[in-house]
Amino acid sequence: MNIIVFVMDQLSALALDLYGGPFHAPAISSLAGNGVLVEDAYCNYPLCQPSRASLWTGQYPHRNRVWSNGRKWPITPIDSSFPALGEAFASAGWECRHFGKKHDGGALRGFICSAEEKRKIGNDNDAFPYNMDTYADAYTVDETLSFIKKRRDERPLLMVVDLINPHNICGWIGVNKGPHEDVPFDGELPQLPVNFHFDDIASRPLPVQYICCSHVRQGQVSAWTEENYRHYLAAYNYYLQRADSDMKRVLDEAASAGLIDDETLIVFTSDHGDNLTSRGAVTKQVSLYEEVTRVPLIFSGPAVKARGSAEGLASLLDLFPTLLGVAGLEPDERLDGMDISGILDGSAMPEHGYVASEWFTEWGYTISPGRMIRIGHYKYMHYLEGDGEELYDLEKDPREMKNLAKDPSYSAVIEEMRTALERHIDRSADPYHSLEVKVDKRWRSHPVGYHRHEGPTAPEV
Repeated sequence: MNIIVFVMDQLSALALDLYGGPFHAPAISSLAGNGVLVEDAYCNYPLCQPSRASLWTGQYPHRNRVWSNGRKWPITPIDSSFPALGEAFASAGWECRHFGKKHDGGALRGFICSAEEKRKIGNDNDAFPYNMDTYADAYTVDETLSFIKKRRDERPLLMVVDLINPHNICGWIGVNKGPHEDVPFDGELPQLPVNFHFDDIASRPLPVQYICCSHVRQGQVSAWTEENYRHYLAAYNYYLQRADSDMKRVLDEAASAGLIDDETLIVFTSDHGDNLTSRGAVTKQVSLYEEVTRVPLIFSGPAVKARGSAEGLASLLDLFPTLLGVAGLEPDERLDGMDISGILDGSAMPEHGYVASEWFTEWGYTISPGRMIRIGHYKYMHYLEGDGEELYDLEKDPREMKNLAKDPSYSAVIEEMRTALERHIDRSADPYHSLEVKVDKRWRSHPVGYHRHEGPTAPEV
């Protein structure tokens, strides 16, 4: 049995038409049409390195202590006593290969990892310039195709292809920061989402109110017009289409080489999402909204007998135990997720009870710990700074436009959600309440509203 896992960087489930979003990605849709799409899958930390370390170890970030992307809050590589997906499969006799972006905090132990290099390619559209992210993907695809063509190993294969796009959107902001005229392109501009205007910002926790001070990219868009934001969405879709076509190239070569046989499983997901201009926000930082925490999760290929959508909550923590289950390997009781492999044969999603995600810091320049828990159609967030709370009824308000935390009619619900979060904290040995908030007062000083931001952001200072 061969298992091929595709990971994209910064792809929100809500970007895809499969999940009711605006963009169609043909290769992703083809995988969904030949398998099972998980409707409500969440990352456990909407930031690259913590999410990836959590995915590959099957443990919450607060357990493996990968809490940032580095810099002022450097990460100590994960100890060898922690579980690692690659190690579990390699010790069972599988050939484990990883191509592309790592940024894993040492969690890819057991994989033979390709070098992280770049291949500069020509830009075919001046409106959407390439940067190191697209160049890295070009190298990754070349290396993956070369490996597939040359492979002669008879062992079962676990291969991960880690594409960075649509993450190139972050560099696109840098090129277009501040007031500017967008480069025209052929095609229609996407419409802004219904929650683009952040009318409820004053009710949100302080870290969310001031993302423009803690996050470089949000500060860079403070003077943008609505048309600038629409160009952002067009650029995001452009980089998504690049990643989608890159994945198709790999899938076509794998099929041609015989790697996709009657028992092959293909998995598709993302490390975290993107705000997609919701609430006037770009990329991701601090917030735990649907756009940044809800990710696509698709199981496809000949090994999947069922077709359609799997209802029920799931998270990226489930991938490790699920792959063990599919491969017939021994379960690992240290893992925080569940084996959901039954959905591949048409069984119902196992009952999780809840899913949780967390935040600590991006680079260590501001530290604003927060937690999210979703139970049924209710979603609750808490931040230590200012004891900030958010509550949403996703059935009535799927785009999280009105914070219900102080609504008296929801007092019983918020008490239940507070209690549920405390139980999760206790159950998972989460040191949340002992963590410190570290934010200079200057990053909470201007009138509320991202458009009111002026000057540098905390990482730039």
